[in-house]
Amino acid sequence: MAGIDAARPSAEPTALTAEMVADYHRDGFLLLPAHHLPADLLAELVEATPRILAQEGPQRVLERDGVTVRSVYGPHRTDPVVARVSRSAQLAGAARQLLGDEVYVHQSKVNLKAAFAGDQWEWHQDYINWRDRDGIPTPDLVNVTVFLDEVNEFNGPLTFIPGSHRHGLLAGTDTEGMPAGYEDGPNWLATLTATEKFQVDRAVIRRLANQGGLVSPKGPAGSVLMFHPNVLHASSPNLSPFDRAMLLMVYNGVRNAPRPVASPRPDFLAEREVVPIPLAA
Repeated sequence: MAGIDAARPSAEPTALTAEMVADYHRDGFLLLPAHHLPADLLAELVEATPRILAQEGPQRVLERDGVTVRSVYGPHRTDPVVARVSRSAQLAGAARQLLGDEVYVHQSKVNLKAAFAGDQWEWHQDYINWRDRDGIPTPDLVNVTVFLDEVNEFNGPLTFIPGSHRHGLLAGTDTEGMPAGYEDGPNWLATLTATEKFQVDRAVIRRLANQGGLVSPKGPAGSVLMFHPNVLHASSPNLSPFDRAMLLMVYNGVRNAPRPVASPRPDFLAEREVVPIPLAA
């Protein structure tokens, strides 16, 4: 498996260069250096993480063991630090550049791949859920991820197939029922577990991986990883003794506002009120 590592720059960038934008559109992802986000904001995020993970309620999703926290959704709605970071020029401003539109946060979450216990994320594309379950017309969104821990080859880094986003939505099967371990959960929970509800055909995964290879972006805490909602990605279980926490914001363009759906997911999963976020000074 190939890997790329975040470099440490001499200054803190506040905007993407033309080369960065081109790389993102070519590969479907872009790794920014560890100091793209100001050090004080990163320190506040790291300090806020334990209290976010301790939140109780339906927004907190556990692993199949019923004990280990897997994800907490909607922290930009409940935590002042995450709310401020979501409006920052470094993140929201970069999303505006990539999408060519004013943006709002469609979804946010802290993904904790806990040491020894963090489970996998199977191969998937994100947009199919946002289209079918949230009514978002086009894949004009961007995932913006902040590493809250060092991400290395041992603790379950995200793995991408470069260029796979250019193939659109891929062939697969939408499975029925609830995943094992979540049988009594609400229907929307089926899209958030280690067993993907929409299973991309393995023959398609193999073909695209043979064409584009596999890349696992790695770097220290504070690195910022942006990726397209149609890029094919996965991550393995964390068998290491090192946690791998990430804050992830999904920015959507205001021109790509969600349309009405029969059974809307909870607000902490899918923002229905489209208000362009002001960029913090």
